[in-house]
Amino acid sequence: MTAGIRRDHGRGQGVSVRARLLRLADVTPAEWVRWQALSDRAAEANLAFDPRFLSHDQGGDGEDEYLFVVAEEDDRWFGVLRVFAMEALPSLGVPTYGTWDPPLFGASHPLLDRSRAADALEAIARAARRELRSGFIPLRGYPASGPLADALQTVRRRRTMDAVVVASHAAAWVDVTADASLPPGEPREFPADLDPVYRSTNTRRMLRRHARRLAETAHGPLVLRDASDDLAAIDRFVQMQASGWKGDSEQGGTAVALDARGERVFREKIEAFRASGDLIVLELWAATTCVYSTVVLVVGNVAMPFLDAYQHEFRDFSAGTLGRTAVNAHLRRLQRLVAVNPGIYDYYDEAAKTYPDRREFVDVVLGVGVVPSRAVRLLPRADTSPRMRGLLRGLARGDRLGMRALGAARRRLGQDR
Repeated sequence: MTAGIRRDHGRGQGVSVRARLLRLADVTPAEWVRWQALSDRAAEANLAFDPRFLSHDQGGDGEDEYLFVVAEEDDRWFGVLRVFAMEALPSLGVPTYGTWDPPLFGASHPLLDRSRAADALEAIARAARRELRSGFIPLRGYPASGPLADALQTVRRRRTMDAVVVASHAAAWVDVTADASLPPGEPREFPADLDPVYRSTNTRRMLRRHARRLAETAHGPLVLRDASDDLAAIDRFVQMQASGWKGDSEQGGTAVALDARGERVFREKIEAFRASGDLIVLELWAATTCVYSTVVLVVGNVAMPFLDAYQHEFRDFSAGTLGRTAVNAHLRRLQRLVAVNPGIYDYYDEAAKTYPDRREFVDVVLGVGVVPSRAVRLLPRADTSPRMRGLLRGLARGDRLGMRALGAARRRLGQDR
């Protein structure tokens, strides 16, 4: 990307918020401070965009995948969206920039200041059109309800802006019902709740059987421990994660212990959340043996499971399922939380069943500009109509050429001045 990547695009239609493109490698210390302040004010929490999580990736491999559109006013940030080169729709073949599915890169929806959400979203969309030369902006995994959905509806009513929903997904979710009876103090230990009412009769029977066999093998009861303040808990997690196939690179293992830099970055992220009091580490113990561990990061009172692992020798007892079941039961009772967002769509059927609730997310395509804002409503018909695909490709090609010509004219005018 050229040096112009950090250039402001100017003011949007009736919007004082400006926007610009920014690579992760170019974020300055002062910008990290503004970014964190935005994350703290965000209308919807997003771990994947939290500086405590993201800043430790700066300077690593794959920097080309870290391209952001930042909405700001003076020295205050009001919105951030991460974008990737992609196609507006798989069937259309129109190149553009947008967001990927949450299971691939974490939650993809933008960070928007709760007080200026619609203005920030509009500024981001118009900057993406101007700088990336596309009037079609796919937003995958966008909340179908709540403040971000409200912001999208507001933006759709603004001049030369519109949007269409092209798909929807049910996503695993946990609604928290706080329980004031939980005793204070850290670390804490609880009987493991392994009989959830939201699972089927057969599943509950299977969970009870596995729990009983595991307790018999370990010669002791199953308990859930809050090890958030135990500095050794992360060491146990790293060793446990590497105990099975994840610790074998030849089997496609992804354990953090396989890569020295990856483990260092993982530990740095953990310590950043520990320092702010937003780290939860929960372990399932059978007698004197830790059989499962999960690392949960909290952003804006929403818990987001980061990684989990089980001791490989206990795989026949479904230690992972038992651990996640006990963890969900515990997190649902924490007064500090409003929800748990696992970031799992229901097309990961077995994984999603572990969680008791669901939330709807949609795939949206924003049309920005005179032609795209009118053409975007035709996108759903492109899947079944070759004629419509051809028409939309022609409109998109003409719009890109027009944007390039306009950009060249503006550059010439700037040079003439």
